[in-house]
Amino acid sequence: MTLRSLFILGFSMILFGACKSYQKVPYFQDLHANSELAELTINNEYLHLQAGDKLNIAVSSSLTPEQAAQYNLPIQAARIGATGVYYGAQSSMPYYIDSKGNIDFPGVGKIRAAGYTREELADQIKKTLINNKLLNDAVVTVEVMNMFVNVIGEVNRPGRVTIDKDQITILEALSQCGDLTILGERQNVLVLRREGNTQKAYRVDLSNAQSVYSSPVYQLKQNDVVYVQPNITKQRQSTPWSNSWQNPSIYLSMTSVMVSVAVLISNLLKK
Repeated sequence: MTLRSLFILGFSMILFGACKSYQKVPYFQDLHANSELAELTINNEYLHLQAGDKLNIAVSSSLTPEQAAQYNLPIQAARIGATGVYYGAQSSMPYYIDSKGNIDFPGVGKIRAAGYTREELADQIKKTLINNKLLNDAVVTVEVMNMFVNVIGEVNRPGRVTIDKDQITILEALSQCGDLTILGERQNVLVLRREGNTQKAYRVDLSNAQSVYSSPVYQLKQNDVVYVQPNITKQRQSTPWSNSWQNPSIYLSMTSVMVSVAVLISNLLKK
């Protein structure tokens, strides 16, 4: 093997290793310049309420505001001081969805909440108040107070992500955590979701747009867990010398040694 061949071989090994690593980093590699996301099957679903959700339900009425106030579960914090009792600002107690999926609403009783969106539950409560002739012009708003997902693993800021609207995608959750680190495995993101009495696992390939947008976990649900596992480079850091072979400088050094040995042998043979 000539010196030139040795040099070309070593340089090719370095380039191959670098290109192979780069291909695992970018997102949406299947999208081209003229790709249209409208052509993809996008899971576009609103979040539905579940047992255990804590709700803030506000009921108002312009005709009978004092009658509407009874549905807001008022609570007022009291503080005992040296000269008496002081009362703080009045707030509302939350409604809790019980294990059967219902809330206990004053003057009405059990109302089904689980399975509805916030807007659907508000409409259901409004119809119930009007049909029972409790409030003729009820205005109802529903807010979820404890809706979140957990993002762990190889992201820059792992932790709990609060859901403050009716939808949150896996991309939004990851962006709120500062995106994946360079050591995160983009082709195999795990999402754990509780469905009934079972825990189901889904896999998402962030390098493939079709995999992301058509996934049943593209729209996350409350209490989902998103886990970004470490890539092979990070996994190899757990053992000594394991990442050395991933470093291009190793191959450059090996090529340099091979060239030096070849030059030495060539000079000896000429003598």
